Amino acid sequence: MLIIGPATIAVGDGTTFQGCVGVENGRIASLEDGPQHIDVELPFGSTITPGLVDLHINGWSTSWFNREPAEAVRAVSSGGPKHGVTSFLPSIMTAPWEQMLRAARETYKTVGVPMSGARPLGVHFEGPFISTEYRRFHKKEWILAPTPAMIEGLLDTWTAGRCRVTMAPEIEDAPRAAAELRRRGVTLAAGHTAATRAMGDAAIGEGYRILTHAFNAMPPINQRASTILSAYLLDAAAFCEVIADGVHVAPEHLALLYRLKNVNLILTTDHMPVREGLAEDGGVVRDRDGTIAGSHLTLDRAVRNLMSATGIPLAEAVSCATWAPARAMSLDDEVGSLREGMRADLAVWDRRHQISHTFIDGKLAYSND
Repeated sequence: MLIIGPATIAVGDGTTFQGCVGVENGRIASLEDGPQHIDVELPFGSTITPGLVDLHINGWSTSWFNREPAEAVRAVSSGGPKHGVTSFLPSIMTAPWEQMLRAARETYKTVGVPMSGARPLGVHFEGPFISTEYRRFHKKEWILAPTPAMIEGLLDTWTAGRCRVTMAPEIEDAPRAAAELRRRGVTLAAGHTAATRAMGDAAIGEGYRILTHAFNAMPPINQRASTILSAYLLDAAAFCEVIADGVHVAPEHLALLYRLKNVNLILTTDHMPVREGLAEDGGVVRDRDGTIAGSHLTLDRAVRNLMSATGIPLAEAVSCATWAPARAMSLDDEVGSLREGMRADLAVWDRRHQISHTFIDGKLAYSND
């Protein structure tokens, strides 16, 4: 058995203790609080947390999941551990429908394939079943209604891992499509939507578990008009995803989100490759017109930004990048917390809350030494 420590062990649910992590056959074999033989000795002041889980990422460097899926998976798998990411859900943005299906099929082929870096968890379809009014960077001519044939085509690509679909619940055919997707085990998310509070309440009841990038690509909170955002903020069981880069959502609104959602707040990156007319501008990625296309955020920085906005400690903030996304995707029996029998996916943070080491299945995937 490999013993890693000593360190502060942040379990993932906000609790901590001092000790070591024992790893055997890629799984957590023990969590000990007493002195023992150490195989991998960590720097003084280290904190071990679960590996970070990014549920909304469009690619890495110059590779997009909806264009070069295999290359993008390799790029995130290699680059993610430097930021504590041990698993991720590739997002396929709105594109020509056949292109999206091809990208999904290729991405699913990478799920479960042994790799030394971060592992893909499945596919997130961010579109094309969205509101034209709140499409933002998504091209209008590629937005479609979720017909039965299209839903079957989407489901036919699903061969491994998890499937998440972000859809505007108010669009034509959405209720029927949502019922079928939910029946088949898809994780539903509401996003790029013009829905009202009442529509949002109905969507939550129909199984839309997640609000995709809260505050963005939806009506803002208005003192006299209702919005889907209000529905998700007030429903204790619903998850809100947020891009915590300080631009997509102001720090004070990030603090409000955490105050209302707590352990059901999901930190994500919406990380966008920079190419073909896109440019990084102050941590976000914009097109030639200045429209925000995505972020250049990394998930470890999102955790630090949440700490800064709220004043909460690392052990609490990191739950929003580990335990919350794992529960939202029904993966919390495998990843997202430090318990015996779970995958030995570990992020090690130094005293400045920077990633110093990342372990995937108990094997060292990154070290800043």
